[in-house]
Amino acid sequence: MTSDFNSKLNNGPCLGLFSKTTDSAFVEAAGLGGMDFIILDQEHGPCGLETLHHHVRAARLGRVASIVRVRGVDSHAIGSALDSGADGVQVPNINTAEQARQAVEAARFHPMGQRGVCRFVRAASYGTMEKDCYFSDSNTRTLVLQVEGTEGVRNMDAILDVGGFDVLFVGPYDLSQSVGLPGQVDAPEVLALIEEIAAKASAKGVLLGAFSDQISRSKDLMAAGFNYIAHSVDVNVFAEACQRMKGNICG
Repeated sequence: MTSDFNSKLNNGPCLGLFSKTTDSAFVEAAGLGGMDFIILDQEHGPCGLETLHHHVRAARLGRVASIVRVRGVDSHAIGSALDSGADGVQVPNINTAEQARQAVEAARFHPMGQRGVCRFVRAASYGTMEKDCYFSDSNTRTLVLQVEGTEGVRNMDAILDVGGFDVLFVGPYDLSQSVGLPGQVDAPEVLALIEEIAAKASAKGVLLGAFSDQISRSKDLMAAGFNYIAHSVDVNVFAEACQRMKGNICG
């Protein structure tokens, strides 16, 4: 799945969504519904480590790439997420090049990094996978670095010079907070920062990702060259579908 997803990312836009549920059926259904990836959220969601393993299995059944958003630059959290067999990991709140390097170090085995080694984990088929195959395959897992504040924007050039990650992800809501306009993701100040990030990343050949909760905005991101687009959240998609259904039935 990982190599297929990386190939998709490098050949055009991929559409996914965030998951903030403990029910793995939502994860499997996202894949059956055609999503390219699903972000299993441990930063703002209730997904613990045991639930994460079930979600990753469900993603495999639904043939959707599983990306785990950990809580921050934490080598143990990043390693545990990848040990689950997830197709990738997303690290939020990257503000400096040093933090970017720490994330890469935690997510990659030698010679690309210093990820903690245990081959008796789900990602290594509980020790039944040939060792060299496991280590080389693990270093192809998708690594997404998330920039979501003005400090990260100021350090963007240095962050982009760090090798070993696959996607630079823009968090518009946290960007709006960082400029004193919480929630105003369409404010000119926020859009200007996103354009600045996109221009610098594109100039260095780094794939771009972003969150959107508006269909028109997601389409605009695709047109602007963003390849990793997380549209909305599973529980919100369900809630809004319920609202539409009731409105259509009850008037």
